[in-house]
Amino acid sequence: MKRNIKRILLSLLIIGTFMLGSFTLAFAAEEPRYGGSLKVLNLIPYLNPIAWDNYDWNWKHAHDTGFYLEHLLAGDLQKGPKGTNEYAFQSSAYIPPHIVRGELVESWEVQKDPLALVFHLRKGIYWQEKPGVMKAREFVANDVVYSMTRLAGSPKAIPLYLEFIDRWEAKDKYTAVAYLKEWCGNWQYRFGWGYYDAIQPPEMEKAGGRDWKNACGTGPYMITDYKSGHNQTYTKNPNYWDKTVIDGKQYQLPFTDNVKYLIIKDESTRLAALRTGKADMMMYVNWKYVKMLKKTCPDLKWRRYMNPVGSCLALRMDQKPFDDIRIRRALNLAINQQEIIDAFYGGNAYIIGYPFPKVWSELHTPVDKLPESARELFTYNPEKAKKLLAEAGYPNGFTFKMQVSNSTQEGLDLAALIVAYLAKVGVKLELEVMDYPSYLSKMTSKNHGPAYYLSSDYGNPFAIIRKNFLPKQTWNPYMFNDDYVTNTWKKAISDPNLSEEELKETFKKLNVYIIDQAPAIWTPVAYRYCAWWPWVKNYHGELRVGAYRPGPIFARIWIDQELKKKMGFK
Repeated sequence: MKRNIKRILLSLLIIGTFMLGSFTLAFAAEEPRYGGSLKVLNLIPYLNPIAWDNYDWNWKHAHDTGFYLEHLLAGDLQKGPKGTNEYAFQSSAYIPPHIVRGELVESWEVQKDPLALVFHLRKGIYWQEKPGVMKAREFVANDVVYSMTRLAGSPKAIPLYLEFIDRWEAKDKYTAVAYLKEWCGNWQYRFGWGYYDAIQPPEMEKAGGRDWKNACGTGPYMITDYKSGHNQTYTKNPNYWDKTVIDGKQYQLPFTDNVKYLIIKDESTRLAALRTGKADMMMYVNWKYVKMLKKTCPDLKWRRYMNPVGSCLALRMDQKPFDDIRIRRALNLAINQQEIIDAFYGGNAYIIGYPFPKVWSELHTPVDKLPESARELFTYNPEKAKKLLAEAGYPNGFTFKMQVSNSTQEGLDLAALIVAYLAKVGVKLELEVMDYPSYLSKMTSKNHGPAYYLSSDYGNPFAIIRKNFLPKQTWNPYMFNDDYVTNTWKKAISDPNLSEEELKETFKKLNVYIIDQAPAIWTPVAYRYCAWWPWVKNYHGELRVGAYRPGPIFARIWIDQELKKKMGFK
């Protein structure tokens, strides 16, 4: 009751201020404030850090180190909701080239003879001082050469990932050059703002790079504490180099004294932490709990976003009966996509989420814009499905098996729905439920099938086409092997003369072509939600500024501590 009274009084105060016409007081809380702690339930709040050293090539590295380690490039948040609103920053690993800015570098250019990428470093950036590890010193080109060369030489490096680079050299103190064996149109993702390419100092390796206590960088925060299963604490770097612009005025970053990642495995405990204000923001809220939270915590602010992981029922195109496109199309027509969206997801899903998600607005083609044959795959037409099955020689249907992981209940429930739909057209789908390691091993060893429930991060346009639809790739459970797709992809990634607009058009066509080949039973993609309290300022639902890296987003958030107290929270 006391908290509710405080909220009512606060609302009356704001209303009264507007009625008096004193807009300065009403908007005083929007002036950036320094200090305070930001407590975050991040996108994967149930997982501890897996690796502190990029030498281990772990996908989660940038998520945990992106506060203190920086990259050559990053997404330009001034082009997001905070500024020009050109990009939402909600994709897991895709930043369009025109949204990218230099982070550790001021500028870069392509050199044609010899073929190279030349990076001009920002001057005046300093490594954080870390007792027992290193003294503060200026960041220079030799640091880039060391870090990138070491990364490429790791025994855990992904094959072909960085092999288009011949060598790195420091041309002078502030110029680092990557000499290339061949052009790679996806180089920004591979080593600019990607999963693995944070720039680390050599002193960190010498002290023991796998120990968080030796971790240091050039970023807005310094890691000062880590308790497994509890939290990670990042404390303000008082000598940070970067600034941000808000309402035309420049401010030094970061705003908060520290950021805490809360590590909570239990979902109900996470929801309780948000409700009670122990967490200032929760970046992944399942749609099932949104209505309840809006009722019990009406002051929360919300942003909906699309699940960064897409799923579908991959059909092995190298085996009967799925080598026949009529069969693959029939199974899609047997599925009532809209009913799944309405009944299974409560309306919180989008009908077409793979291969390219809706958030890739410049590359994604919505259902109503697809060619007729591709558009038909998302309609419910069981009678035509039966007709196609009969034409292909299966008038009485057939039986097949599909591997599915027991790691998520949502996947199991959706697979069971598909079983029921297919049964209506005489096709029997048997589910082989497996623990995740066994399920994954089936695909990586190519012993899966004839169907496989695939759940995969979108990555970026180059990556998703390569890993899912090029032959001999680990994550190609469809066994997709199409000369048009393979040759078009190879030309797109290797031709340095293709413009950004030409690449967009190429990938839009590839996406539509793959959809129309029906290598899978396509399924809707769910929406998720991000929630935060009103005292969290300068935040609009952005999730990542690079490949799974949210650190720079948090550096631009400030806490209105007075508002938090007025609302009855400590």
